[in-house]
Amino acid sequence: MDFAHLHSDAQAVLQSSLEDRLHFVRKDRFIEYPAAEAILRDLADVVTYPRVQRPPCRAVIADSDNGKTSLTSELINRNPVVLDATGNPITKVLWAECPPAPDEGRLFSAILTALDIPHRPDAAPERLEAVVSQELISHQTTTLVIDELHAMLNGTARNQRLFMAALKRLSNTRNISVVCSGTQEVTRALATDPQFMTRFQKLALPRWQANADFQRLLASFEMYIPLPKPSGLSQGKLVQLIYTKSARTIGSVRAIVRAAAEMALREGESRITYVLLDKAIDELVKRLLNGGRTDGAI
Repeated sequence: MDFAHLHSDAQAVLQSSLEDRLHFVRKDRFIEYPAAEAILRDLADVVTYPRVQRPPCRAVIADSDNGKTSLTSELINRNPVVLDATGNPITKVLWAECPPAPDEGRLFSAILTALDIPHRPDAAPERLEAVVSQELISHQTTTLVIDELHAMLNGTARNQRLFMAALKRLSNTRNISVVCSGTQEVTRALATDPQFMTRFQKLALPRWQANADFQRLLASFEMYIPLPKPSGLSQGKLVQLIYTKSARTIGSVRAIVRAAAEMALREGESRITYVLLDKAIDELVKRLLNGGRTDGAI
């Protein structure tokens, strides 16, 4: 039988146990699509940009569950830590999650944790900042990625200003580009420091539309579903059902496809049919409602 509809990794597990195939389907993997690739190309330029007094910065903006964290994680995957000739790590791109509240000490601690540097999180912020500054030099870091920057809005206006001032100092003193990601609220967070905000170019990941790009996304997802026959998720009634039932975010689409794939594997089906897809979506919505969701949205 011809399995040309599957990626070679999916072909390799076709004859594996049900448990192994379910594990394969559940694994996180970055799916390439035009909007994400365009942003990643731009960020690649930022990473290699010459160190200047006003380094270029970017704000990756997307609705919740629409791929911003997976995109910045992919940036890290494409810029892994390497060792120099003396065995010291070079971390060109560093990823850290924004603290749940605007606290400069917690920001510095998050950066040191990302660098695997032992430290006292409760040390004075100025002490932590000095260590961060030195480690960024040592690791030859050019780009600092701060995920979920909108979280810094969970604090007083004064603390927000101090937080953004700390981030700007790191950028200024070490000529480091800052790439932040988050929801539309990121714009409000950056506005805390209007001067710093002018360095940030916004890069948006919009919700999906019913077009050829959406069909290609589904075709890419299907390549990683280890079923012997093509399901045709990107065609006809199947693509219409997925688009209608999703929240038009990549996360909701992935959840639907994964639920249908798991159901097909468990029931011994050779492909995902319309009936099975509809049933899988209904069960997924019920699980979400039982989990506390009130809108039934995926």
